[in-house]
Parts: sequence; C-alpha cells; structure tokens
Amino acid sequence: MSVSFGGFHNETATFRTTEEIAKGTPVKISDNATVSACADGEAFCGILANGDGQYAAVQIYGEVTAKFSGTAPELGYTKLAASADGVKAGGEREYLVISVDENESTVTFLM
Repeated sequence: MSVSFGGFHNETATFRTTEEIAKGTPVKISDNATVSACADGEAFCGILANGDGQYAAVQIYGEVTAKFSGTAPELGYTKLAASADGVKAGGEREYLVISVDENESTVTFLM
C-alpha cells in the first residue's frame, strides 16, 4: 500500500474565458461565469485543468500539485497566492499543504 491523495474530492467546474490559459495556471473570477489568469500575488479560486480559449475546466476542490516559485511553502495550513510560475507562499487564503518537493519546485495541497 502507498499514500495517495489523487482523486480526493476532486471537483471541476466549466467557466467561460476570453483568453488562452495554460494548464496548471491559477485563475480568478473575472466576470459572470468567466475566469482569467491571476496576476502575481492574487488570490485564486482554482487551477486550470484544461481550456481552449473559450471555455476552461477549473479544478475548484480536491488535491492539486502545482509549481511554486520563491520560498518553498510550509507543510500544514499555509497561505498561498498566484505567481508567474504557479503558486507561491503568501497571500490571504490558506490551503492544506501536504507535500513539498523542493527539487522539482512543486507543492501538493488540498483546496
């Protein structure tokens, strides 16, 4: 047996978008039922799972692994914000950080 959080309460919602957004990008609500990429330091409502420039599948709940920039986030409940590369430590909203890989610059957390 091994540890796994994949699939834990993963929920994805489909929004409109007016731009092409890369998979793994933190997004925010920018208009009615519409998301856009977050600017550095902004709070995010989810992580883009898939998109085509018109519609975006956004993971809004569950286990997420994302790239981090700057100082590695701490384990446990930690504040995260959007960054140019994914997420970074800081911001206003807390997430449960369950794993940090400093060699790969990834952080796994529960939204």
